[in-house]
Amino acid sequence: YCAYNHDFSCPRPPAENRLTVPVAAGEQAYQP
Repeated sequence: YCAYNHDFSCPRPPAENRLTVPVAAGEQAYQP
């Protein structure tokens, strides 16, 4: 919401919260 209204407080997450490894997640095709 902070992109649309300055009344909201949206702090940026610290750099230590970022992962250095890829995460394979999300929709995947079903293989029976």
